[in-house]
Amino acid sequence: MIDKCTDLKFSSLCLLPVIFASLFFTSCSEDNEEESTGLSQSVTVEAVEHRIGALPLVHRTTGEMRARNQVDVYPEINARITEVFVNDGDRVSEGDILVQLRDAPIREQLNQSQFDYEIARAQLRQSEAELRRLQARFNRVRELQERDLESPLELETLQADIDAAEASVDLAHSQMERAASQVEEQKSNLENTVVRAVVDGVVGNRNAEIGQRVDSNTRLFQIGDVDNMRIHVMLTERMSSAISQGDRAEIILTARPGNPVEATVERISPFLDPVTHTTIAQLEVTENSANLQPGMFVTIDIFYGETDHTTLIPKTSLYDHPVAGETGVYLADMSVVERELELDDASDEVLRRITPRPVPVEFVPVEVIAEGRGVAGISGLEGRDEWVVTLGQHQLAEWDSEEAFVREVDWEHVMRLQNLQARDMERIIFGDQNQER
Repeated sequence: MIDKCTDLKFSSLCLLPVIFASLFFTSCSEDNEEESTGLSQSVTVEAVEHRIGALPLVHRTTGEMRARNQVDVYPEINARITEVFVNDGDRVSEGDILVQLRDAPIREQLNQSQFDYEIARAQLRQSEAELRRLQARFNRVRELQERDLESPLELETLQADIDAAEASVDLAHSQMERAASQVEEQKSNLENTVVRAVVDGVVGNRNAEIGQRVDSNTRLFQIGDVDNMRIHVMLTERMSSAISQGDRAEIILTARPGNPVEATVERISPFLDPVTHTTIAQLEVTENSANLQPGMFVTIDIFYGETDHTTLIPKTSLYDHPVAGETGVYLADMSVVERELELDDASDEVLRRITPRPVPVEFVPVEVIAEGRGVAGISGLEGRDEWVVTLGQHQLAEWDSEEAFVREVDWEHVMRLQNLQARDMERIIFGDQNQER
């Protein structure tokens, strides 16, 4: 499931620049048809000024939602269900009865164990009485032997009988204790015919029906406090040392795009898995007004700091060059043209933001330091004041262009395009034809 979601997300990200470029060049083509400026014969790209600032350090991962005190309920014995008292969604308290199992055979076994206990206790009393009788006879024979009225052999025989009687008492006592233990075991089994809630919470995933035979491997319910949700995520060895308890996090939900749910890193396990060298972190959801459900697989951004004085560019500026085999940006040298391109009101609106002649462009490899929402912090452009190309990199790479016409855009325009969903782009390009079908 993780791989599938990752592939889908990757495909969508890869498709966005192509769709943006198609949208942009379609617009340019339409404008050029209306004018005879000759701009359509050269590569036209969009560019924006890069910025210097701080960018939050974000670690994106995935995790599974879990309710607080979420537990699975299993029966302790093997029996058939005779009655079910709860359904999915019912709220229960600790100790509430959930299921009644058939108890007739266990009651019979309890009665038999009680009979065995009574027999063992009677045998103990019998052995103790025999021991007392032998001890009394031994005392009388000893007195007679002191008067030379009994032989020493008789006294030795009685001592041996007393030792045997003491052993019989010990044996009877052990048998009685064993019988008492069996009684307690059957009482416990009888109590286990009633399955109770072990925590307060809401019941879910019911797997209990009347007449169903269950054993200790049959999960009957799940119970948890769905008002307090938690997330378990896996952290690498490097990230476990960077992320700390109390760091802020955001849960990204497909049902609430642009409106993440706040969470906090509650605890991090100090033990790393010896094979994967990963550990588990637990995040607590600050508010659960988003109808989060246990078992949901969500994407989480964990904020663990921020960069200092970093070059910031839109994410769409990053380009994986197919020939160079590196990730970088195309820079447009805007210093060779007039920066102010304001024309008369009678002039065409498109030409107002396009350079009057091609400007030099250059591909520069960069290293991504941090990523935010639509923004990347990079290194490799220190001391450079050129603008970064946000649309048209594919044409520059395909034609190996060293110059291009540049349409100047602002950050708000780029961010707005990046936030468009695939369905929005389809509606813009193809109109409402698909919706009418």
